[in-house]
Amino acid sequence: MEPPAGALLRGWRKRALLTQEQLAERAGLNVRTVRRLESGKPWQPRTRSILLLAEALELDGEEQATLVAVTRGLPVPAHRGDPEETGPSSVARTVPRQLPADAATLVGRRRELAILETVTAVSIDGMAGTGKTALAVRAAHRLAPRYPDGQLFVNLHGHARSMAPVEPGEALARLLRTLGVPGEHIPRHIDDRAALYRSVLADRKTLIVLDDAADEQQILPLLPAGSNCRLIVTSRRRLTCLDGVRSLSLETLLPVDAVALFTRMAGRERVTGTPVNVLTEVVRRCGSLPLAVRIAAARLRAHPIWSVRHLLDRLTDDPLAELEAGRHSVTAALDLSYERLSAEQRHAYRVLGSRTGTDFGVDAAAALLNTTARQARRLLDQLADAHLVREAAPGRYRLHDLVRRHASAVHVTSRFPPVRAASDTMTAGTSSPR
Repeated sequence: MEPPAGALLRGWRKRALLTQEQLAERAGLNVRTVRRLESGKPWQPRTRSILLLAEALELDGEEQATLVAVTRGLPVPAHRGDPEETGPSSVARTVPRQLPADAATLVGRRRELAILETVTAVSIDGMAGTGKTALAVRAAHRLAPRYPDGQLFVNLHGHARSMAPVEPGEALARLLRTLGVPGEHIPRHIDDRAALYRSVLADRKTLIVLDDAADEQQILPLLPAGSNCRLIVTSRRRLTCLDGVRSLSLETLLPVDAVALFTRMAGRERVTGTPVNVLTEVVRRCGSLPLAVRIAAARLRAHPIWSVRHLLDRLTDDPLAELEAGRHSVTAALDLSYERLSAEQRHAYRVLGSRTGTDFGVDAAAALLNTTARQARRLLDQLADAHLVREAAPGRYRLHDLVRRHASAVHVTSRFPPVRAASDTMTAGTSSPR
């Protein structure tokens, strides 16, 4: 029986009305490569050679995926028939609809939504709790009708508790399976997976949302190559090295939008009769951070006997302690950003958060950190990329109020770590060595 790879390639070559010599010339390969493939001799060509042949034969994305798969010795599914007659494909055409439910709590963000609806590839960055995922999902739902071949959504867990960021190779494998590539046809090497992923998407109009990216290295293999696809990435870090991807930094809400969000989440009946200045002060204590505003509203809703003024009093005493509800916590969200910093960056964060004023310059930071202005500027830039420091003007920096409080708390904890109980000490001292 003639080998599948040889039969496939010969069928597509004849369909294109090309000789072996003509195909080799068009692909920029040696004719021996084409002959060996069609003869079925035991040999695995480089993925780049296969993709050059696919491009020369003008194969669509599914056909390219088939060619890459069968050159690794995998059989062509029997239901596909004779390649010389049917133009085969081993990738089932699936239409994924993976978007999460639209976020009912999104308020404002009109300018940002307008940008997301007009730019083909965007990376949304911002500090923890600014509503990056909610914005991305809202935009994706609006854009979905333009992408009939499906919408992909992958949580990359760049800042997840007790979970490492998803490896790019694993993300590619999941995406390929979703796009209909059988698991046994997914290559082992990440470069080959990325090439197959781009091939499958080449002729599809697909919307791709990559949520909570850790850094550029995690994202680069997941970028589609064709102009048919649209890409939305979210990350707590500013991703500056993604060619062709526009950065969109998300700030905290305007006061009027923050009050609107608080009212929507708490319920209008819970705030009726409350003076506007009290509502404004509540969201100010939340730093106009969407996560904090939602938690404060949830706290009010969960305590029917509380008034908005009572909530304000509690937020005045210790905002971070009050901004916890169920599994949602501003402190926990900032902890995850802090844990992703290097040791040097953590030290700078703690010191600057506990000792600086409303805003500060490079020289003041250098003095506090006992380092040079050049080194201080480098650290400040790194913290700004992580959205833990904001550059208010060239050479001038400030911290969000909740970030400052968090940094001060972490600074105290680092200086005075919790003392282990005596029973713990005894257990540790008498445990068996490992």
